[in-house]
Amino acid sequence: MFIPDMFKLSDPEEIRGIVERNGFGYLITNAEDGAFPMITAVPMLLSDGVLYGHVARPNPHARLFDGTHATRALFSGPHAYISPTWYPNPEASVPTWNYIVAIAEGRPETVADSETVDWILSETARQYEGPEGWSPAATKPGFMEGMKRGIVAFRMPVDQMLGKAKLSQNKPVEVRTAVADRLTEAGEEALADVMRDGTAGA
Repeated sequence: MFIPDMFKLSDPEEIRGIVERNGFGYLITNAEDGAFPMITAVPMLLSDGVLYGHVARPNPHARLFDGTHATRALFSGPHAYISPTWYPNPEASVPTWNYIVAIAEGRPETVADSETVDWILSETARQYEGPEGWSPAATKPGFMEGMKRGIVAFRMPVDQMLGKAKLSQNKPVEVRTAVADRLTEAGEEALADVMRDGTAGA
């Protein structure tokens, strides 16, 4: 991904924060024999430098979880259209898009042991349900075992993480503030807040 220095995130904690707050991402794996890359949209968990998730067993992507295929996981944070009319000189401006994105690189491998698969499923549910919400333990006996036979869980040790935050850094502070205000008016509070405090992973 093209990341100009102005937009590059260098703080690992900030990049991890983007992943943790935007866990539904895109797993993109190099295919074989010059075929198009395999892409799967999937919720993922980041724990101790490893990404975890699962896909449906019929998904051919699962056949690439052998620890050898270069893969990127893409996570998109807040983003929005920026109108040139929001600038003090719209006649000399063009539209753009402000956004935040994080990428994790690695080589995914299948998770075979049942205990880790159970953890992936339980932790994924907890992340979105909260501690008092639904969990796999709430299902009737034997139900989850049947469901587990229909999935393939994976783990991807992360070799490198990249982050990009394009937040009008090439504009004067007063213009950035004005853009953030217009984003707030448009209901894009998350992106507006990031533009004001400058912390993409907060």
